[in-house]
Amino acid sequence: MSATLHTEDEVARRLSKFWETAGAPASEDKEEPGSKIPRRFALTSAVVGNLIGFIRNPTERWYLGFSEFDIATRGIGRGEVLMVLGRSHTGKSQMLLNGIVWNLVNEPEAHVVIFSIDEPRELVVMKLYCLMRGRSSTDVEEAIKNGDKETMSDMEELAEQELSRVAIIDQAMSLEDMAKVMDETRAWWGCDPSFCMIDYLELMPGGEADASGVTSKAQALKRWAKEQRVPIGLVHQSGRGAGEPGRAAGIYAGRYGGEQEAIFVIEVYRRKDAHGLSDWERRYHEHSINFNLCKNKRTARLLDTTYYIDPECGIIHPYHEELIPNA
Repeated sequence: MSATLHTEDEVARRLSKFWETAGAPASEDKEEPGSKIPRRFALTSAVVGNLIGFIRNPTERWYLGFSEFDIATRGIGRGEVLMVLGRSHTGKSQMLLNGIVWNLVNEPEAHVVIFSIDEPRELVVMKLYCLMRGRSSTDVEEAIKNGDKETMSDMEELAEQELSRVAIIDQAMSLEDMAKVMDETRAWWGCDPSFCMIDYLELMPGGEADASGVTSKAQALKRWAKEQRVPIGLVHQSGRGAGEPGRAAGIYAGRYGGEQEAIFVIEVYRRKDAHGLSDWERRYHEHSINFNLCKNKRTARLLDTTYYIDPECGIIHPYHEELIPNA
């Protein structure tokens, strides 16, 4: 006799119907032993249904837009945490913003919440606009200063189109208040957010920026991600002693830890910061950026890939042959 698999929604529907007809117990502590309706754990049949649904519905995951990493990770699932770590000013946030723009352009149903504790929301909007239009922030600023109606009209139009599917919150708040923001975006958009970016872990309230504080924040955020059922991209700073500059430091590069709470860890580093580069290497890595997938709990596949980051607009793409400097 084969077991019948029920989806999580079906289990929730049956539980709701049961309590409507039977009535909830007066006290959870006096719940009848041997109850056929579990209240504190999920039926394994529902978990299996979720797993099958996850595998059969790859569109419900979040992809970064970098094919090598999307293939290796199979995408970030709901309730999972991708930690992006690296030294200051290496391009950690830029990597996630590139992925957000890729999804906004290619997925009409993509909706994103950005908790930008590190940067004001106006700066984040400027970065997104520059990525979408392939323009430098200096060029855009000068155009607006000079009253360029075409640029201002284009920015306003984009705010009503692709960027209307992005909510940016630039103040530090508790996880409880962040949950309220998520609920408000659900009510406003009429759907679940597709992705949530948090920039960055050390600035989150609820503890000091030391070993115990960072670890407790990461643990709390992991629980929060599961409750929200949204893919999370979490930016995390590397410590000053995290390996040699310009070289991959690996999974333990994160300042004060926290990496154990993530399903995936991608380290971002710049080879131009390395010592002892030849003249050609300095020219080659002047605009290179490396992504090192150093933790992958889904497929265990690890990789370290060099990309090109446009010095004007910040777009990250493969290092095409025509961009390679002459020897």
